[in-house]
Amino acid sequence: MNPSISPSTGNIGLHVCCAPCLSGTLETLRAGEGIPAPGELFFFNPNIHPLIEFRRRVKALRIYLERNRLESEIDDEYGLESWLAAMVADGGLPRNRRDRCRRCYLLRLSRAAERFKARGREAFTTTLLASREQSRELILDAGREVADRFDLEFLTADFSRARPAESELKGIYRQQYCGCVFSEAERYRHTGKHLYPPPGARANGAG
Repeated sequence: MNPSISPSTGNIGLHVCCAPCLSGTLETLRAGEGIPAPGELFFFNPNIHPLIEFRRRVKALRIYLERNRLESEIDDEYGLESWLAAMVADGGLPRNRRDRCRRCYLLRLSRAAERFKARGREAFTTTLLASREQSRELILDAGREVADRFDLEFLTADFSRARPAESELKGIYRQQYCGCVFSEAERYRHTGKHLYPPPGARANGAG
């Protein structure tokens, strides 16, 4: 059986990481890839920090869902403490980015799978597979591990191939980093944004 196709069309749950990735995922589904449309969406991402960034992404998703009527639930509780607890479990905070990401994927997908199983879904997947910035390998490994634990099927479709039309995301916030403080630091580490004095100022005689 093709692992990207659910045995029961429409009886799948879709974990949503953000509005842009959801839009790309739905564009793939509309393209007729033989993948069933999701029965419901669930946003659970305690990795997103700081608080205002989390609110921006929740707001963006709500706006998107107002335009696209889909059955959905948004967990809008800011999850700083639960995310940190998951990161330091099993012996402390991993120094390796790969290990941190794996723990993060497991946390988010486990909560989604638990919900979908309770609601009678047979399979699930995630819009994380639409991002070209994420590790597809790690997401697939985490998804399969979680699926085995909850006796579900994890759909391994590649949602990154389709790009949504600009009109789909008009006026919707698009984040600049994955979500956690580590990814934020990596995103801006090599920029001069908000440095004072600005880079080059001393070399030019300032100060």
